[in-house]
Parts: sequence; C-alpha cells; structure tokens
Amino acid sequence: MTKAARWAGAAVLSGAVLRLLLLGAKSLWFDEASTLLLAGRPLAELVPLLVSNEVNPPLYYGLMRFWLEAFADPRLGLRLFSALCGIGSLFAFRALAERLLPERARLPALWLAALSSFWIHVAQDGRAYSLLLLLSLLSMRVALALAGEKPRARLWAAYAALAALGLYTHYYFAILLAGHAVWLARRSDVRGFLLAHAAAALAFAPWLPRLAAQLRAHVGDAVVGEALSAPRVLDLLGTAFFDVTFLGLALPAWTGVAVGAGFAALALSAAADARATPDGSPERRAFGFCLTYLAAGLALVAAAELWSGRPVTQARYFVPLSPVVLLLAALGARRGWTRAAAGVVVAAGCAGYFFSAVMVDPRLDALSARIRAASDAGVPVVHLGKYYYLPLRVYYLPERRHLLVASEADGMDYRGMPPYPGVIEDKDLPGLGPIVVVDQGRTLSLERVSLATGAQLAALRR
Repeated sequence: MTKAARWAGAAVLSGAVLRLLLLGAKSLWFDEASTLLLAGRPLAELVPLLVSNEVNPPLYYGLMRFWLEAFADPRLGLRLFSALCGIGSLFAFRALAERLLPERARLPALWLAALSSFWIHVAQDGRAYSLLLLLSLLSMRVALALAGEKPRARLWAAYAALAALGLYTHYYFAILLAGHAVWLARRSDVRGFLLAHAAAALAFAPWLPRLAAQLRAHVGDAVVGEALSAPRVLDLLGTAFFDVTFLGLALPAWTGVAVGAGFAALALSAAADARATPDGSPERRAFGFCLTYLAAGLALVAAAELWSGRPVTQARYFVPLSPVVLLLAALGARRGWTRAAAGVVVAAGCAGYFFSAVMVDPRLDALSARIRAASDAGVPVVHLGKYYYLPLRVYYLPERRHLLVASEADGMDYRGMPPYPGVIEDKDLPGLGPIVVVDQGRTLSLERVSLATGAQLAALRR
C-alpha cells in the first residue's frame, strides 16, 4: 500500500468515526420528529400525511417505516441510517475525486470531506439529506463516466435510476440534474442522453400530482431563508466548510459570508491554474466539471425564486452541490499555506459542531424530565410555540396529551395529526383545568415549563 493510499484510508476512517461520534447527543429536533410521525404510521396513511405536513417526496419516509422497526430507540435508528449513508458518501467521494481530480488535489479533497462539519451534520440528522448526498455522489460518478468513452446501455440505465431515486428523495436533487444536463449535453451520445432523461421523468411523473398538492397546501407557509443575493450565496457555500448549528446564533452574521469568501478565493485560484494548463489537462477538466454544476444549480435556484417570488433555499437544500464545492476548494488550495488555512477553518467548524451538539443544543431530555416530575401523566401539556411541540409529542412524552395554541398552528396539519388533533383555541383554554405550560420563547414567564390552569393561561394571554 502506498503512502497516499494509507493517508486516504486514514481520512475515510477519521470521517467514519466523526459521523458516529456522539450520535445521540443532540436533542431530537422538530423536523426529525416530523420524520418519526410520518414513519410511524401505516404506509396507506403516508402519502396524505406527507402532502399535508411536508414539501418532500416519499422515498426516505417509506424506507424509515421499515428501518425503524429494528430499533427500540427510533432517534438512534434515524441517525444511524444517516451515519451509514454519510460513511458511504466518503467512499463515493473518494472514487469521484480519484477519477476527476489531479493527484495533488485528491488527498486534500478527501480530508476536507472527512472533516466537513456540514457533511457530519447531515450524517447525524434524522432527515433525508445524508441519503441525498450519497445518491448525488453516485450520480456524479456515473455522469463522469458517461462523459468518457462511449458508455454501455447499463450505465445510462444506472444514471436514470439514480436520477429517479434522487428526485423521490428530495426535490432539490433537480439542481444536480441541471448540472448533469449541461455537462452531458455535448459529451455523450444524444440517444442515450434523451432516453435516460425520459426514463427518469416517466418514473417521477406519477408523483407530480402529489407535488402539486403539496405546493397548494403550503404556498402560504413562512419561509426560512433569504433571497439568493451574493452574500447569501457566499453564506450557503461557506456552510459546506463551517456548520456549527446552534453555536452559529452566537457568532457574527458575517461569519458564514467570510468563510464563503475564502472559498471564492480558492475557486479563483483554481480558475487561474486551469487557464494556465492545456486543454484536456486534469486541472482544466476538473475545474470545468465543478463550475458547470455550481453555475447550473445556482441558476436553477435563481429561476425558481424569480418564478415563485419568494426565497426557496436553505443551506441543507444545497447538499447536492456541496461535493463540487469541496472539490473546487481542493483544486484551489495548491500552496501549503492555503491548504493549512482551509484545514484550520474546516477543523474549527468540526469542533464547533460537536461543541454545539453537547453544550448549546436545547436539551429536550431534561425538559421532558421536568414535565414528568412536575405533574401526573393525565395533565395535558399546552405549548405556546411549535418548536418543542412535535418532539415532545412524538418522542419524549408520547403518553401525554399535547395541545398547541391555535396562533402557532401553521405549516403543518396539526388539527388532522394522528392519533388525535392537537390544536386548542384561546376560548377553549378555561375548560382544561390543571395544565403544564411549555413556553419555549419565555413569552409569559422566565421559565420554559410551569404549572397553571387553563383559565390562568387564558387570562395571561389576554
């Protein structure tokens, strides 16, 4: 085994350990609880629940319906699946880097991927993003092969299958397909290109009425995110290197933009190196590949925002483009000091992520223990905010009856949520008697958990 192979193996092993490290430390958050709610219902109920409560396709939730049956603790089950997809992504990224990058950039790229706090985050999160990353990397690897020698039909079939699976995992897989289309349009046979994309479209077509229903159901939902301005783009790209979750709330707003600006400098360095090399060189080919995917994906998102008239992006939606960001950074980090600087930023993001997971993350385990200690199981829990509502209802305190005040009941179908509707109007509060109040934002008192009666809470809210 060569020295380079040993270092590559060390990077993959380190990345695998980091993806399994403190896997259960973070509290189960709102979106993970939504996953558990959907995965815990019979398959016949999944599609209507998905339409009324999420703007996501069904593949991941259907997989979780069966995967979680093997785990006594569903939180661990969710995250272990993501961790395994994250570890698989490291192997897929290594194969992609070895085929695409010049030899000098392969190890830096692999270490950036192994230590990326963004990739570690999605690998420890009970959502579809780690599966989305794995499918994106496999799809890129196939697209790269298709642009080479005349491909066999089974390679086009694999491409079509991965495209369909990606779209059924997350709608933002479309930004990767935009890159595929531009990259392959002039580099592959026209017949295979058209047939593969037609097959993927036909496979996804049965879900289109459900997608339309989701858009109609959630068109008025509050949007988390900002319009796709230049600082926003830099912030999104910087997240691939520096994702510290809740710790980021205590940092200056320009932190992510600054990290993204550092990435832009590396990208410019990669562009200069590519221009200085002849056509067909590994540097020029790798830079063209990365730039194609980044430009096509961002253009598609900008067009979607222009069409919808609202922001439609969050950092995690850019998982399909994150591999080319890391590849481009490795291409640009040619000098020792640039590699060291990139390593420091990525290592700091990794350390910040784990610090946030242990020290900053809201500790819903402790909150649920306080509720149990404060009252009997028959006392209902009334939530003044929805962030804690779903995790406590679905995972931490499923034996309790949880009610959400109606003013917070947007974004999901809380009134139709199984197995009981969980919304209460202010006028109905006095009829409750003794209650536990969960006030996540401390809007009525200094305590997040307090005992009261429904009448007292109604008076306070008036």
